[in-house]
Parts: sequence; C-alpha cells; structure tokens
Amino acid sequence: MKKILYLMAVDWYWIKQRPQIIALELSKDYEVTVVYLSEIFQKLELRKEKDELPDSRQVPAIPFRDKNKAACRIQRHFMKKAMGRLDQYDMVWLGYPTLYKYIPSDYKGKIIYDCMDNHEAFCEDKKIQSEIRKNEKELLKHADVIFATSQYLKNKLMAGGRKEGIYLSRNGFEMNRLYPPKAVSQKGHYKIGYFGTISEWMDFEAVEKSLERNPLIQYHFIGPVHQTRLPSHPRIIFEGVVEHQQLYEKTKDYDCLIMPFQINEIILAVDPVKLYEYISLGKCVISVEYEEIKRFEPYVYFYKTADGLEKLIEKLTKSGFPCKYTEEQQRGFLKENSWESRCEGIEAVL
Repeated sequence: MKKILYLMAVDWYWIKQRPQIIALELSKDYEVTVVYLSEIFQKLELRKEKDELPDSRQVPAIPFRDKNKAACRIQRHFMKKAMGRLDQYDMVWLGYPTLYKYIPSDYKGKIIYDCMDNHEAFCEDKKIQSEIRKNEKELLKHADVIFATSQYLKNKLMAGGRKEGIYLSRNGFEMNRLYPPKAVSQKGHYKIGYFGTISEWMDFEAVEKSLERNPLIQYHFIGPVHQTRLPSHPRIIFEGVVEHQQLYEKTKDYDCLIMPFQINEIILAVDPVKLYEYISLGKCVISVEYEEIKRFEPYVYFYKTADGLEKLIEKLTKSGFPCKYTEEQQRGFLKENSWESRCEGIEAVL
C-alpha cells in the first residue's frame, strides 16, 4: 500500500469539507498520514465528530508564520517534527500553497497540489499575498499533479504558464442521506435558510431589501461568523453552529435554501459544496448566478441583482417555493457528483 503524507492548513475538526473528506476516501486505498495546522490563539468552533484517521498529527499554527522569518523557522521546526522522514512517503499532498515551503528540495516522491480556492483573494495582507503567490508559482513548476476545484481556478493556474498535469476535480456530495422533494402548499409565512460560513461575501444588502418588499418571509442563517458585521433585523435570525448530522432536523421546516453571495474574486473561483447539499435536502434552492455554477440551472433558481432576488422571491412566495427538480433528477445528479465519484477520478490520476 502506497503512503501519502497529507498536509492540511486547516484544523481536522474545523467544518468537515473537501480536505477531510478526500483524506478519508484516500485512506481506503492508501496509507495516509495527516498533518494539520491548528490555530493556537484563534478560537474556532470545532466539530465534535470523531472521524479520525489512524495517523493524524496536530501541529500548532504559529502566528505570522507566512510573513515573519522567525515565526517561519519555528513553524518549520514543528512541521519537520510532525512529518518525520519524508523518504518514507510515496506522495505528499498539499492543500494550501504555503505548505510547499516545508517540503525539502531533495524530496524524490510525487507532489500533489489540491487548489481549492483563489487563496490570495482571501487575504488582505500584502506580505502574505506575496508568499502565497511565490509558493503557488513554485508548485506550478514542481508539482507532479495539480487538481483545481473549478474551471475558473484551472484557467488561472494555466495562465501562470503551466498547460499539462492540471485536472478539474470539482467538489462533491456525501451520498449517505437524501431527502426527496415534498409537495408544497401556500402558507402565511415562509422560512428561507442558509448554512455555511457567514463572512464578508454575504450580500446582506440584497437580503434586507427582499425583507422590506416581502412581509411573508424570514431568513435563518446557520454557521460560524467570520470577519463580518451582522445586520440587525427582526426577521434575520442567526442560529449559530450546528453539527453537520443535525442539519436536516434544523432545516426540515425551511421552505427554501439560499446562497446570497456578493460576486467577487473569491466567489468566482468557488464550486460550492453548499448547492449539492441544498439539493440533497429536497428544498427549493435560490442562488446568485455566476459562470461556474450555471450547470446547476436545472435545479436552482438564479438571480443576478438585489432587484432580481426580490422579484424571484415574490414569484416563489405565490407558488409556495416549489423545487425545480424531481426525486429522480435529484438522485441522478447527486450520484454523478458524489465525493465517491470525485475520489475515483482523483485516484485514477494518482
């Protein structure tokens, strides 16, 4: 069984998403050692689910490690200790560009880069942006395989000069539980829900505008809040963090699920897991439209502007927020886009 050193820039017990899921899937066919950074001064709301791998190693994330030489040396010491001898691994999997600097230049195994986001767009610090760009440039030269989660990211990486060895590997869905669409009926009021990280990309202005125009709706937001101001409105309710397995119970009386994002360099690069999950819950789904997600059109009601959202919700309110898809369409689409299917494609490349 081949060995993979799997490096993560996020805590294993942070929201369960692509890094954790792929590591668990790979561990079925490879001997996987996960080394993950855990913030020591930043308080995160971590999962309680115990889905550990046999070999997972926590490393303290040193503040300023990507902009201060002394902090970088300390981080390098901790990483080297956790990784051990690299010649024991057939492959090193990197889930973030700046992790590349911890890999010795004489490493002989394969290097895999999983490009999940437009990372520099998440960061306002110019020094860290520069460090991200520098490491990603080196990865474009030296990685044996690069996976990109969206066509936007693949195009961005290819614009950096590399044309071969970059594979589109979108996000996916865990096929452990599906809830078929239910018949709708008109009601006196409707709940529109969102779950996921609540951050600067939320378009609360459009949300509030739709509330002003429509007295029959209220919004419920589930998830951690990160670096953003929350609006104060009696019909916008923030539910806090909910364990992933409890999402159905929490959202079962919602009439619609929404992705109300502002379109920016972060969002343009995203293939949102959220839309797969929304469809799996058998709900009416609304989202702002951008190029990467146009393929969801048979399943999702799209809008482009705040006025467009207001008009769409008014229309859906009159019809009780019906799904665009049938149970058969739901099941077929999610099977085609399951994490199992994605990881089969990844392993075929490896």
